[in-house]
Amino acid sequence: MHAKFFRWLVIFLFICAGDVFAGLRVDRLRCEYLENPLGIDAAQPRLSWILDSSERGQKQTAYQILAASSADELKKDRGDLWDSGKISSDQTTFVVYGGKPLASRQACFWKVRSWGQDGKPSPWSKVAFWEMGLLKTDDWQAQWIARTTNIDELPAPLLRRELTLDGKIKRARVYLCGLGYYELHINGQIVGDQLLDPGYTRYDRRDLYVTHDVTALLKRGSNAIGVILGNGWFNVQTKAVWNFHEAPWREAPKLLLSLVVEYTDGRTTILGSDGSWKTATGPIQFDSIYGGENYDARREMPGWDKAGFDDTNWQAAQVVAAPQGRLVAQMMPPIRATQIIKPVKLTEPKPGVFVFDMGQNFAGYTELTVRGPAGTRVTLRHGERLFPDGSLDTRDIAQHIKRMGKDQQFQTDNYTLKGGDTERRHSRFTYHGFQYVEVTGFPGKPTLDSVRGVFTHSDIPVAGEFECSNPLLNKIWRAARWSYLSNLQGIPTDCPHREKNGWTGDAHLAAEQGIYNFLPAAVYTKWINDLGDEQKPGGQLPGIVPSSGWGYAWGNGPAWDSAFELIPFYLYEYYGDTQPLRDHYDGLKRYVDYLSTRATNDIVNIGLNDWAPFKTQTPADITDTAYYYRDTLVVALAASLLGKTDDAAQYTARAEQIKKSFNE
Repeated sequence: MHAKFFRWLVIFLFICAGDVFAGLRVDRLRCEYLENPLGIDAAQPRLSWILDSSERGQKQTAYQILAASSADELKKDRGDLWDSGKISSDQTTFVVYGGKPLASRQACFWKVRSWGQDGKPSPWSKVAFWEMGLLKTDDWQAQWIARTTNIDELPAPLLRRELTLDGKIKRARVYLCGLGYYELHINGQIVGDQLLDPGYTRYDRRDLYVTHDVTALLKRGSNAIGVILGNGWFNVQTKAVWNFHEAPWREAPKLLLSLVVEYTDGRTTILGSDGSWKTATGPIQFDSIYGGENYDARREMPGWDKAGFDDTNWQAAQVVAAPQGRLVAQMMPPIRATQIIKPVKLTEPKPGVFVFDMGQNFAGYTELTVRGPAGTRVTLRHGERLFPDGSLDTRDIAQHIKRMGKDQQFQTDNYTLKGGDTERRHSRFTYHGFQYVEVTGFPGKPTLDSVRGVFTHSDIPVAGEFECSNPLLNKIWRAARWSYLSNLQGIPTDCPHREKNGWTGDAHLAAEQGIYNFLPAAVYTKWINDLGDEQKPGGQLPGIVPSSGWGYAWGNGPAWDSAFELIPFYLYEYYGDTQPLRDHYDGLKRYVDYLSTRATNDIVNIGLNDWAPFKTQTPADITDTAYYYRDTLVVALAASLLGKTDDAAQYTARAEQIKKSFNE
């Protein structure tokens, strides 16, 4: 009897669950493309969600958003920040927050419900949140500090500060801009899993800061906060043909940090970087985005990032001038390590020269596991080709570096052992593109377990998969994904070894592939801002973005520059996002107007066209004029979206004239 009753109860509940699922469900809430982001600086963030239903043809006819200052308030179905009310609309993306003005550090909890075509409301979605960053300069209560202002000082600086907390901690955040790159430590622990933060920009125009939740890492009583700074693109040490060693923004690494601690009793403590911080150098003796990293484990200082460490011999940090760029929040997924890659083969082409074949070309770093006498120096060189004898061939990828100085280190990490127990080490402030790792100086003979690869890239969500019955197509698809991710490093790049540059033509040609497979929109939004930062008043754009100033005289042209027009268009076409077209309308129009000044009878013939053609080369006037036509249509579309009817008519007519001249 009991078993029969239980069986019917299960059937009844299953039917009820099916009836509930048949309606709409609201899922995957996002704020500015991001899931539960911290530290954003959009004054009116845009909110999006996804609908789910087992019914065919189901759709949203209305929605309601509640936004509250606390999760408890939201549980009561009250939005003390915003209650949109029932809005008759099928819009599920980029709904602009319309509530009370938001202040720095404001926490916002929100949820959504939708009405389906039958007029019935869905259940409320799960609660999501976003948190505002620091919206005004005064909110930082901090100063820029550095160990030195000498750009030629090679060891990476360490900076530290101790503090005492005297209450129960409710919430704690670190707001941080460490240029070029930083690694944050609190009480002996590395904070977060981000790599190569903050994102690379034109530093004299724009600088990014990152927000960290450090609530769980702090405690009542004595605490310590520490930061390691790397050169990154801010202080490029390697001379190369793109002249980043002469960049107008180049300075020694520097730090701006604000730690905000809120207690449960309502008090707030703010600790900012200033001249009271202490600084020294540690085991990273050299770091270069192109060159690699040199690490001397004998110089490690255990406990430097913990309270009670004796920093008597450390010097006071210098208060230095802020970089020239505008400080804005980093609103994109960070670079992360996403996959471990184990070598598939180990050879010894020459005595003491060991080559690991990772079986896969990728971007990232290698982790070395080794044991040996103190002072032993192990060298790891990275590349994607081998000479016939099996040794590493880096001629093609190093050519633009070697041309500027034959003795320069390239894609090479050096590790000096401290001796004793087994040691594990990987670089912090660089990355490499490679399949092969050449190891020399290894004490004894390594095994396949001595080296492993780590795949790193902007950690964007996956949007789609592909599989078919043709093995070759499947292999092409997988190779394209590896290539795309290896070249997404906070900016879309051309290659992860030789250049690491944001070549504009490479970026726009790969954009649609990336959008079909992933969700890279936040990275593209950031990079479009970089393009805007690089545009000259006359409309010109360089071939690489960001740029030290190189690429305006060679390497550009409409087939490359059109990334500025096309990627905002793709964000509109695939996501319905009009914001980049709106934000950069003046720049988009200025670029098309610039092309008009370079046209003869509506035909343009400047800059690069087909690159590295297999057999035949298309004349530049064909590619240039075709892109000129396409860009003009993008401006006409943007004008229409903005309600600029006169501009829309003008650029539509211009596009028609370009088409007519092209066909003639």
